[in-house]
Amino acid sequence: MDILTINAFNLIKDAFNSMPAFTDADGNFVSGIYGALFKLKSIVKAGEYKKISVSFENGADHELSPAVKSQTDRLKDILAGYTDTALLSAEGCDATDALADFLEKEISLVSPLGKAAAVPVFEVKTSFTSDLSEVEELFSKASKKCCVSASSKNPKDNYIGFYPIVDTVDAGGSIKKKNIIGISLCYEDETAVYFPVQGFITADYLGNKLTELSKSCNLATFDIKSSYNLFTPYEIESRDYGYRDDQSYNEGPRCFDTLIGAYLNDPNKNDYMIEDISKEYLGLNLEKRADLFGKEALANADQNVLSAYACKAAFVCKKAAPLIGKKLDKDGMEGLFYNIEMPLSYILFAMEKEGIIAEREQLKIYGDKLKVRIDELEKDIYSAAGVEFNINSPKQLGEVLFEKLGLPAEKKTKSGYSTAADVLEKLAGEHKIVADILEYRGLAKLKSTYADGLAAFIEDDNRIHTSFNQTITATGRISSTEPNLQNIPMRTELGRLIRKVFVPKEGYVFADADYSQIELRILAHMSGDEGLIKAYHDGEDIHASTASKVFHVPFAEVTSEQRRSAKAVNFGIVYGISAYGLSRDLSISPKEAKEYMDKYFEAYPRVKEYQERVVKEAKENGTSITLFGRKRPIPELKASNFNIKQFGERVAMNAPIQGTAADIMKIAMINVFFRLKKDKLKSKLILQIHDELVIETAGDETDIVKELLTKEMESAVTLVVPMEATCHTGSDWYEAK
Repeated sequence: MDILTINAFNLIKDAFNSMPAFTDADGNFVSGIYGALFKLKSIVKAGEYKKISVSFENGADHELSPAVKSQTDRLKDILAGYTDTALLSAEGCDATDALADFLEKEISLVSPLGKAAAVPVFEVKTSFTSDLSEVEELFSKASKKCCVSASSKNPKDNYIGFYPIVDTVDAGGSIKKKNIIGISLCYEDETAVYFPVQGFITADYLGNKLTELSKSCNLATFDIKSSYNLFTPYEIESRDYGYRDDQSYNEGPRCFDTLIGAYLNDPNKNDYMIEDISKEYLGLNLEKRADLFGKEALANADQNVLSAYACKAAFVCKKAAPLIGKKLDKDGMEGLFYNIEMPLSYILFAMEKEGIIAEREQLKIYGDKLKVRIDELEKDIYSAAGVEFNINSPKQLGEVLFEKLGLPAEKKTKSGYSTAADVLEKLAGEHKIVADILEYRGLAKLKSTYADGLAAFIEDDNRIHTSFNQTITATGRISSTEPNLQNIPMRTELGRLIRKVFVPKEGYVFADADYSQIELRILAHMSGDEGLIKAYHDGEDIHASTASKVFHVPFAEVTSEQRRSAKAVNFGIVYGISAYGLSRDLSISPKEAKEYMDKYFEAYPRVKEYQERVVKEAKENGTSITLFGRKRPIPELKASNFNIKQFGERVAMNAPIQGTAADIMKIAMINVFFRLKKDKLKSKLILQIHDELVIETAGDETDIVKELLTKEMESAVTLVVPMEATCHTGSDWYEAK
């Protein structure tokens, strides 16, 4: 073969993950470099290729650990020292003995037999005990050793690491129960101990011990939300105030979640596990839980293996917390972490624990209604097609639409015609069958996902306890799973009716408030556009106002169709939509869509300036940033592929706005939750859906809660335009919305 092109990022990553880790005399990781150079030399020596090329293109930086990134950069510097610079170009350099000799020399410089030093390893001594007196003594030692007031170091560098061992067991249907079977504690660099739940050492006992520690010591763990079943940190227990934009978190002990911290540092990675924290921040290989225990119940696991794993995990939390914290501080996100994300984690736990009542019988009635309409649509579709077929089969559907009925089709592929939603939506005006199929699909999904699917999540208390996630989305928005309540339908009346299934407990009502056009208001603030700002201060209908400017008609003469188009333009601009994207949304030509957008930017010129500015800044800095300092890396901006780069530009336009909206909602949740607590109200915050908050409200507190909810949401942030939240109450979620 003539030429071999090797991707340096993959070369380093493979070598780093497959070899024992070690560093040079200065403490820099070099095992990946060593392995990469050795492999290159072996390839050259084998003589299978006449030329060798090493490529440094298309490295997915956000998926690589800092160690791998730094070693890849260093490898590039090393290879750039070779006399034939074509080694780093597409044409490659000759695979000669000279290249092999060069690589051999460089290998010797990073050889572990030379100046290289051993990488940090798990030298922590692990043990376990269920002896009550020993456990008492160890907690006492931890308290004295790590007491913030007694520490001579920066308190944020002195943590007690702890790690709960949680067994997840099936409880019927889709319901999972989590049992805490022990915790590990690491308060010294050299030792860690595991306390199994056994005898007098109950989960409540261990939880009380952690609560006591939190009064005087900084605690660090991974995924702290899963620990709140065990204990409530003193900083939460004693808190009766909402969001504060200050550094009061420096004044006393605080809990630190390494998962949340690592996520903030790299929000593009949405699946952090504790072994990732260990490898990325400490350079230590922590065994994966699944590799050690498989699907076996942890209660049945080998006690020695389990305690060693738990102790190492606690050690990782202790040692990684200050490193993660320093990066947060360096990137200006320490306040975001302590003032927003950490208190929010407890609020999400409390909402999960409270849950929301879902009536099984109403769910069945709703499913039956859907079934009636689905059956009607099925008959209409068969009648229009002139044949019965499997509507859910893309192949059969494509043959009916594009061959039998002759509708215009996109190019046929090996798998058949595309019948994706965007394809069918373009054809909706061509034949009634298409609209029926789209409605059929929507209702069928409603039935399977909600009418049938939700029943499996209703627990013995008749409530659904969803899981809220704050480390999943790159924008910072909260998501929910098991089940996903963020996607409760709102577009159609039949879809909205699912909300009738959700009801408050007896004597209570739902108070539901949502923000009005929060992202457009943020755009007005961040762009500083006078036209947008004036429209909001004048209390105008922003979509009608935009239509008036775009279509050059008096405000009073704006038609509903013009307002609908202007609304699509308004929200499309927020998301950095292209003319082609807008044309598809409005079913108009790309040329006409571009004219709409040009007129929009004529009406609101500073919006265009804002978008150009944030894209430029993102290209320079590699990240976008919200009003509250949340950063999102955008590696797509460096892509050579035009479409990927364009996507990166759209992200750069939208991420600051969507991320700021997420931050504002989180602040509102913090203010509402702790206001309810401070005022000792019976009402509970139970749901967050996009820009909407729901409180299960005691009947005699309805007026108080309506005012509280509206006020706290509207005052969560001060922008150059007024924030607006509208609150309704009802005997079910449908009525409240």
